[in-house]
Amino acid sequence: MPVPHTSFDLAPAAPSGGDPHHHDFLVDGRPLLHRLDETDGFDTVSPLAADLPPTVRAEHAHRLLLADGTRQVIHSCPDCEDPGCGAVTAVVAREGGDVVWRDFAWQTGTAADPVREGYPGVGPYRFHGATYRSVLLRLLESSACRRVA
Repeated sequence: MPVPHTSFDLAPAAPSGGDPHHHDFLVDGRPLLHRLDETDGFDTVSPLAADLPPTVRAEHAHRLLLADGTRQVIHSCPDCEDPGCGAVTAVVAREGGDVVWRDFAWQTGTAADPVREGYPGVGPYRFHGATYRSVLLRLLESSACRRVA
């Protein structure tokens, strides 16, 4: 039986007054970072909130839009987006008209082990495909992905 639909959006990653170009994923109205912190406490941020160039944010959004069934970085080291440095990854896949994030795991190399390094109670999340695409396309059109660093 498929998991129920979950809302998907973006929210400022910093408190008011922080960099307006930094975002985190909102899953069911709650920042994903808070859900991950309850499980592990690793120092990670959404690549959309890291001090990465706008082109890296855009590349990240494009990879999430593909939803091709491969493992993608969801939260990473604040300074890079390299899983070798340590990252929360998940399989991002299309299922019918929906997009599903599943098998969340802490990854420090080329492969993740969701059994040993998984996030119990985090995901799977099923998003309405149209909403998912709309949120990420809105991000791509924003200055967060276009501004000159």
